[in-house]
Amino acid sequence: MSTTVIGGPSSLDLGKKIARRLDATYIKTQLRIFPDGESKLTLDDVPKKGKIVIVQSTHPPVDSNLIHVFSLIEKAKRWSTQVVAIIPYLCYMRQDMQFLKGEIVTSETVARLLGKMGAFKVITVDIHSRLALNYFTVPVINVTAVPKLAIHVKKMGLQKPLVVAPDLFWSSRAKEFASILDTQSIALNKQRDRKTGRLSIKSSTKMNLF
Repeated sequence: MSTTVIGGPSSLDLGKKIARRLDATYIKTQLRIFPDGESKLTLDDVPKKGKIVIVQSTHPPVDSNLIHVFSLIEKAKRWSTQVVAIIPYLCYMRQDMQFLKGEIVTSETVARLLGKMGAFKVITVDIHSRLALNYFTVPVINVTAVPKLAIHVKKMGLQKPLVVAPDLFWSSRAKEFASILDTQSIALNKQRDRKTGRLSIKSSTKMNLF
C-alpha cells in the first residue's frame, strides 16, 4: 500500500523529512490568506490511493493552524480511510477538566473533532495533559522528545547545567532530562489564579542530584 505525506502550512519542512524517511510521496500545501484573515488551502497534487499522513503542528497562531488540521484531514478522508494526523504540538490540551463552573473543556472538544473530521490515528509529542488522552475517540500515540533533546544538549558540552521544569507537572520529564545530562533538576511550584489567569511561583523543589 502506498503512503502519501501531506505537509501542512506550519510543518512543510517536517512533512518533507517524514516523507523521505517513509519513502513516501510528498505533497505540499499552499496557503493564501484572504483580507478578512480566512485561510485558503490548496494541495499541489492529488494523493494516490493508500495511507495518507497529515503533518501539521498547531503552534501560534493556534486557531488558524488547528483549522488547517481539520481541513486537511477532512479533505484527505475523501481519498483514504486511513488518515494519520501527526500534530507535534497539539493545542488546547491545557483545559482538560472543568475547574470553575461554566468552563468548557476544550481538550475534549478538539480531541473529539479530530476523530469526527476523519483521522484514523493521531500522533503527537509530549501532550500537555495525559488526562486529555482519554477524550480521543481514535487511537492516539503520545511520544516524547525528551531523550532526543537531552542528547542534543549534551553534545553542547555544557558544564553541569540546571534543568528546570516550569511546574510540578513536568518534574518527571525534567528529572529524565537531567539524568541523561548527569546533572540536577528542579521543578517550579507554579500556581495559576483560576479567575484571572495570573501566574505566581510559590517555591522550587530539587528533584535529583547526580
